[in-house]
Amino acid sequence: MKTKFIMLYFYAFVLAGCVQMPTLESKTVDNRPQLTFSITGESNVSNYSVSIDNLDNGSIAPYTDTNEALRVLSGTHLIEIYKNNELISSRKIYLGDGVTKEIIIK
Repeated sequence: MKTKFIMLYFYAFVLAGCVQMPTLESKTVDNRPQLTFSITGESNVSNYSVSIDNLDNGSIAPYTDTNEALRVLSGTHLIEIYKNNELISSRKIYLGDGVTKEIIIK
């Protein structure tokens, strides 16, 4: 009887110990640089597109006057803006981690 009580106590102790184990919570933060665009004097942004480091990224419409931003890697980038497939702006900029850069197109 005493042995059964000790075994029961031991199992209860082991199971309670497993429940009390500490837990670990981890989160991933996307800290990549972001680009947003503003166009002054024109309401139709669907004619504009962007190319970053000679890679076409499509229309800038989703990244103008919204909460969305175009995420890129850290470093120096060649940003080219096209209107109706004609180059209107070309600039080289450096973007570091956590930076949001607004590119204004006049």
